Amino acid sequence: MVVEDVVDEGRQVVVWARTPDDPAACPGCGAESARVYSYHWRTVADVPLDERPVTVNVQVRRLFCPTMGCRTTFREQVAGVLERYQRRTARLTGQVQSVVRELAGRAGARLLEQLSVRLSRHTARSFMRPWPRRLTNALRAAYLELRRP
Repeated sequence: MVVEDVVDEGRQVVVWARTPDDPAACPGCGAESARVYSYHWRTVADVPLDERPVTVNVQVRRLFCPTMGCRTTFREQVAGVLERYQRRTARLTGQVQSVVRELAGRAGARLLEQLSVRLSRHTARSFMRPWPRRLTNALRAAYLELRRP
C-alpha cells in the first residue's frame, strides 16, 4: 500500500492511500495481471491515534484476468490491511476481539468507546462468536443428536 496523504481533520485522522502498480494475482486461477479494468475506493477504520479515530481510504484496482475460462475481472486485495468485505483493518479487528472476549456486550462497547473505537454493543457481540453461525448450528445439532435416548 502506498500512502498518498495523511489529513488531520481535528476530530479524526484520514489516510489516503492506493495500491501499488505491481501485477496482482487472480484469486481464481493465480495468474498475474496488471491490466486495469477500473478503480474504486475502499474505506476502513483503523486503530485510533491520540484518542482520535483513523479512517483509511484506499484506491483499489479492478483487474482483468488473463486466463480464458476464469472470471473476467477481480479486485486486488491488500493482505493484512484490507480483507474482503471488512469495514475494519486486521489490526483493529484483533484489538476489538481481545476487548470483547474479555468484556462482553455493553461493558466491552463502553471500554471501546473510551479507546475511541466507534462500535455498537450489537456489533461488539458479533466478535464473540468463535465460529461461523452455520458451523455453530451444525455442532449444536450434533450435540442434541448425541443426547437423544
